[in-house]
Amino acid sequence: MASLIPGYEYDIFISYRQKDNKYDGWVTEFVDNLKRELEATFKEEISVYFDINPHDGLLETHDVDASLKEKLKCLIFIPIISRTYCDPKSFAWEHEFIAFVEQASNDQFGLKVKLPNGNVANRVLPVRIHDLDKDDIKLCESVLGGVLRGVEFIYKEPGVNKPLTSEDDEKKNLNKTKYRIQINKIANAIKEIISGLMAGEVVVSGKEKVESKLPWEEASKGGGKFLWKNQQVLIKVSYCPISFQQFSFCYYLWFMFILKYSKSTLLKN
Repeated sequence: MASLIPGYEYDIFISYRQKDNKYDGWVTEFVDNLKRELEATFKEEISVYFDINPHDGLLETHDVDASLKEKLKCLIFIPIISRTYCDPKSFAWEHEFIAFVEQASNDQFGLKVKLPNGNVANRVLPVRIHDLDKDDIKLCESVLGGVLRGVEFIYKEPGVNKPLTSEDDEKKNLNKTKYRIQINKIANAIKEIISGLMAGEVVVSGKEKVESKLPWEEASKGGGKFLWKNQQVLIKVSYCPISFQQFSFCYYLWFMFILKYSKSTLLKN
């Protein structure tokens, strides 16, 4: 099954470590459920590449299958980010994750896509199944060139850090997330990104509206700090509706008005 957009092999590429699928087949079940959700989200058929027997280790003697490079010609890359995925020595990291970022950065769309609402999203759509060490987060962000976000499938209790499943009780989960809702979120995210790609708008760095958190993302980092606030005006560093130059000019006019008013008052006195 070909991609919705000519020139691409698949719409979605699933990348993961075999270690994360051995215990209970979590990745296989996730892909099956995602496919069902995509059928209910798109009128068209969405093609998904998922290799149930991927390479799990990387040795210098390993020859990379040339066909893998063709399979990486996809619209969206979904890495299953776990405590084992962030390993520069693994096949998935070197020949899938990094390879896709480099390949997508140089194709007709680029790594980032302008969404129908004007926001910008990355074509790498991470699915996080564990809370990560700081070093692993930094490693991922060094490849992505930005903050690691995505859709979280993490079940948390005191002393527990495991992938979220459909059997987990959302009331006991400290993250308060439900498996079925997260599956729906990622399907909707895929639809938004593909819609943006099919619209064909090229992202020009620095000119697009970029939000710190997209609707499907569980990003812990907030926006800028409030500078000052009254009943009519609210200015926020990261999302200020006017440019710095405009603000500076308005401040200059205000300052000159106060100065002139002060002089006139002193003269009258």
